[in-house]
Amino acid sequence: MRALIAARSGLASAAAGDLATFQRLREQTLGLLEGAEYRGEAAPDWASYVTRTELDAIAGRGMVVLARRMPTHRGRLLAEAEDLLRDRARTDPTGEPQRSAFRHGAWLGLAHAQAGDLDQALAAAHRSMNRLPGVTSARSVGLLQRLGRELAPHARRSPEVKGLLRDLERRPPHAEPPGG
Repeated sequence: MRALIAARSGLASAAAGDLATFQRLREQTLGLLEGAEYRGEAAPDWASYVTRTELDAIAGRGMVVLARRMPTHRGRLLAEAEDLLRDRARTDPTGEPQRSAFRHGAWLGLAHAQAGDLDQALAAAHRSMNRLPGVTSARSVGLLQRLGRELAPHARRSPEVKGLLRDLERRPPHAEPPGG
């Protein structure tokens, strides 16, 4: 749990544009996780999703935020973010945790969009959209809509982007709960 808290604290540092503190908290996160694994400590059931993959994805989110705030480091940060986000974003469609896979897939799309890789951004957006029926978080869906806004300037030149935006417009502003 302490590793999760350190990872989330890293997000706050990223939002503040503090790369040094973000990096220090990333190292702390990994140290805490390795220490817990070494001691054989298991996460409580409600936190079973807190794995190296999840903690990497959280760090990847922070790097996408930092890349926007620190243009001189953008290329390196986005490349690292893509590596850290990829595993969670590509969680099996029948696996858990789908909400995290959805959110981090949208973050991966944002990383690709910021890096100028339109094809990969679109692929990430479509993977996330395929998870939409199982997501009940309006905030998570808003992240996918943000990705759509990032891609919108390319719609005039890209029929694929235009199609994605059309699909996003057809979606409700928030996901409906399963069965409801």
